[in-house]
Amino acid sequence: MSLLIQAILTIAIFIIPSFLLLYQYFLFRNGMKFRESLEPLFSEELPSLSILVPIKGERADTLQGLLENLTTVEWDKNKMEVIVVSDDPPEYFEKLIKEISVPQGLRVKIVRREKKVGYKSGALAYAYSLSRGDLIITLDVDARLERDSLVKAFNRLRIHGCDAVTLNWVGYSQRPYSTLAKGIMISTIIADTALLNGRDNSGLRIFPVGCGTMFKREAIESVGPWDPSMIQDDLEIGARLIKSGKRICSSTSPVYVEVPDNLVAFYVQQTRWAMGSIEVLTRRFKEIMSKNISLRQKIDILIFLLQYVPIGLTFLAALGLTFISFFVLNQITDYLRTPILLVWILSLSIYGYNFIKTALGKGYRLVEAMRALGKVSSYTVAISPFILIGLLSGLKKNRKYVVTPKGVKVDTWIQYPILLFGALFLASSIMYLVHGAMVTGLWLLYYSMGYLFTVATFKREL
Repeated sequence: MSLLIQAILTIAIFIIPSFLLLYQYFLFRNGMKFRESLEPLFSEELPSLSILVPIKGERADTLQGLLENLTTVEWDKNKMEVIVVSDDPPEYFEKLIKEISVPQGLRVKIVRREKKVGYKSGALAYAYSLSRGDLIITLDVDARLERDSLVKAFNRLRIHGCDAVTLNWVGYSQRPYSTLAKGIMISTIIADTALLNGRDNSGLRIFPVGCGTMFKREAIESVGPWDPSMIQDDLEIGARLIKSGKRICSSTSPVYVEVPDNLVAFYVQQTRWAMGSIEVLTRRFKEIMSKNISLRQKIDILIFLLQYVPIGLTFLAALGLTFISFFVLNQITDYLRTPILLVWILSLSIYGYNFIKTALGKGYRLVEAMRALGKVSSYTVAISPFILIGLLSGLKKNRKYVVTPKGVKVDTWIQYPILLFGALFLASSIMYLVHGAMVTGLWLLYYSMGYLFTVATFKREL
């Protein structure tokens, strides 16, 4: 029985997470080799472009900032339209409209959905129904573009015959002092390089991103617009595009996206993404298993959509070890004493080295990079219980989510369960150490520190 428990724990805690980290590093290395065509930018005779912007509860200055930013973007403004769809209450919407000043020369339509079907996916579908552009791009209200971002993206789409192209995510924060925000900005660079450029460069299928994907209108028409019943709009429509044989490319054309800068925003974002990935995996499984997709590509897609599962499995394994230490004392043994531990340590070391190297390359100081790595790692561990709930919620028929609160002060209650789990894992680690199970005890001690550190520091960034 102990051998079976050890095997299960080794797989959940060491093997699956190690494989995912090493696979991501492999993709990251491929992504670093990603090169776009050096052909001149194509700026003449640009097609018509519709920019879809769903909003809910956003500040007027955030929307105003996006509109001002779009006036600086290189594109024939006579062929550009901005469609903003609000899911706000009538009073808030009217107040927002009064505070917005549409820049001269920019065609903007701001509408409110009277009938709210679905969430962001529904808002995008509604905005699409109002659009007329030959090209469609989705942007979050906090997104910002460089002057040539759209032309570069279109150039990539045109030259390589893509049906859609993702822009390159670059994180930013309104709170430059937030160590969490710094950590997420660095993580975003790594994830974008691996999951978009790396997979594209490896001949794998990539999914659109929710903020900053340029679609050909004909591609969307071939599969239908976003499904309002689905939460993860980008993955959902991506599965259908991939099944229909459409080619989605990545690019180095930048879109600046605001990253979470506090525990609550991070928790909301990550649990929603976990929920959405499982939702797409289960509800679009037939599309993912389409005959148009090679076996290697199918396996990669499954790994991509299951990327949050190792976090949930590690949490469950820690709970199992804790249960044994409190209620099955005669079963206490050093379950995690295995050579596979070295592979896990190696994979963590590679990720940490890559994280710090990437941070230093972006101008961060070594101490700053190490603090950012520690913060984002601890917070990821601390929200593991909520990630697990998000994964399970993705299996439910009725789901709902909260819009990520970025750049605003928020109240929270999640520190209490985080503290509870941290204390439980700490107490369990002591039990294992007392019984001479040193490796298991030390691992639980390490794991508990993520929870306790988060509770001790999160208020500084709210």
